[in-house]
This record gives sequence, structure tokens and C-alpha cells, in this order.
Amino acid sequence: MFGGKRKEQGVDQEIKTLIGAGTIFEGNITISEGLTRIDGEIVGNITGNGGLIIGESGNVKGDINVESLIVYGRVLGNIKAKSVELKRGSKVSGKLEILELYVEKGAFYNGECRMTEGGTNV
Repeated sequence: MFGGKRKEQGVDQEIKTLIGAGTIFEGNITISEGLTRIDGEIVGNITGNGGLIIGESGNVKGDINVESLIVYGRVLGNIKAKSVELKRGSKVSGKLEILELYVEKGAFYNGECRMTEGGTNV
């Protein structure tokens, strides 16, 4: 999937960064642009202007503040984004501050959700 394109909910971006399964990273990550996919484990905060995909084997323990987020794996932390998609099998625990939320049947979410108004920047 590295170097591939991702097209979902109008997103058509190239994956520029891949953190593979079996990788454990401790520290904060800044996404400058493009799409980042995490299939490994991150212990730390993730921020930036790009998009983020947490793959099925991906696990993030920390806060996330990105443009868009698609979760297939697990997140334990607060999320701030314009668009969040929780896919079947995903598990998210924490506060959400978002503009749009898509939740598939079979996704798990435990926390507090605050949706911003249409013109508000997240």
C-alpha cells in the first residue's frame, strides 16, 4: 500500500508515509502533507495538515489532530479533525472534536463527541 492511492469519501491522496506492522514508535509525529498510514504502534501525539489512516493492525495511544482520519484499528486518545471515519472493527476511546463523523456498523466508540459548525475550523 505504500506509494498507493487512497480514494474514499472523496479522498484521493497518495500515501507518503507508512509505519509498518511490527513497528513501535514512541514520540510525537507531525504530518506535513499527503496521507500517512499507520499499521504499527504509536505512543505519542500525531498532528498535521495531512490525512491519517490507522490500519487494521494499527494502534495509537495519544492525541490526534489532523485534517482527516480513517480508523480501522485502535485509538486511545482525543481526536480533533474535520472528518473522521470509524470503520467496522475499529475501537476508539477518547473525546472527538469534529466537523463530520462516519461510523460503520461494527465500529466501537467510547467517549464524548463535539461537532463543530460548518464554517468553524477544527
